[in-house]
Amino acid sequence: MNNNYIEFKKRRELGDILTDTFGFLRHNGKSLFGMLIKTSGIPFVILLLASGYYTHASADVLDPVNLSSGGLLGTGNMFIALFVMLITLLVFYGLLFGTVLHFIKSYIEGKGVVDQDAVSQGVKKDFGSMIGLGLLSGIIIFFGFMLCVIPGVYLYVPMSMVFSLLVFRNISVSDSINESFQLVKDEWWITFATLFVLGIIIWLISMVFSIPAVVYSLTKTFTAATESTMSDPSSMFDWVFIILNTISSAAQYILYIITAVATAFIYFNLNERKHSTGAFEQIESLGKSE
Repeated sequence: MNNNYIEFKKRRELGDILTDTFGFLRHNGKSLFGMLIKTSGIPFVILLLASGYYTHASADVLDPVNLSSGGLLGTGNMFIALFVMLITLLVFYGLLFGTVLHFIKSYIEGKGVVDQDAVSQGVKKDFGSMIGLGLLSGIIIFFGFMLCVIPGVYLYVPMSMVFSLLVFRNISVSDSINESFQLVKDEWWITFATLFVLGIIIWLISMVFSIPAVVYSLTKTFTAATESTMSDPSSMFDWVFIILNTISSAAQYILYIITAVATAFIYFNLNERKHSTGAFEQIESLGKSE
C-alpha cells in the first residue's frame, strides 16, 4: 500500500475535496501525466495545431483584402478549422477524462498502486462511450443554456458526474446520464458550490498563462494606435500572438486534469452520502482482518 494513499470513498466537505484534489495530483501527478502522454498526447498536439490554425483563419477573415472580395475563402477556412478543433477537443476531452478516472479506479483497487496496463485497457474499452457521453452531455448543457442560463447551470451540475458514473459503476451511457440526476438529488447546491469554487481556481491559474498573450496584444494595439496603422485589424494576429495564444490554450487544456480529479472526489463524496459504500467496505475489511 502506498504511504501517501488518499481514500476516495468517504464523505468530504468542499474544502476537503479541493485539498485532496491537489494532494492527489502532488503525489501522483508524474505517473498520471505519463499515462496521459501515452493515451492523449497525439490528440493534444492536433488540438493545439487546430487551435493555432483557427486563430490564424480568424485573422484572415478580418483582412481588408479578403473582406473586399467577400471574405468567403477566409470564412470557410475559419469554420473548417473550428470544426476540426471541436472534434479534436471532444476526442481529447474523452481520452483525458477516461485516463484520469481509470487511473483513479486502479489507484483505489491497488490501494495507491496503479496498474498502467489496466488503465490503458480501460481507456480503450470505454473510448467510444466516453466520446458519446461527452457529446450527449454537451448537447444537453447547450440546449439548457439556449433555453435560459439557469437551466443550463442546473444541468451542468449532474452532467459533470456522468464520466465518473460510467467508469466507476461500469454502466451504459444512458444509465450514466439518468443516474447523474439521482446522484445530485438533494445535494445540488453543495455540488454546484464545489464546482464553482474549483472553476474560479482553475480560471485564476489559466489567467497566469494568458498574461504573455494579453501583454503582447495590448502592446501591439498601443503601438498601432500611436503609429495610426490600425486600418488592418488582422495584423494584430501575427505569428507571435498565435504562438502565445496557443500556449495559453495548451495550459487551459492541461488544467482539465484538475477538473477530472476533482469530479472523481465529488462523485465519491455524493455516492458515500447516498449509499455509504466506502463505510460498508471498511466494516467488511475489519471483519475479515479479525
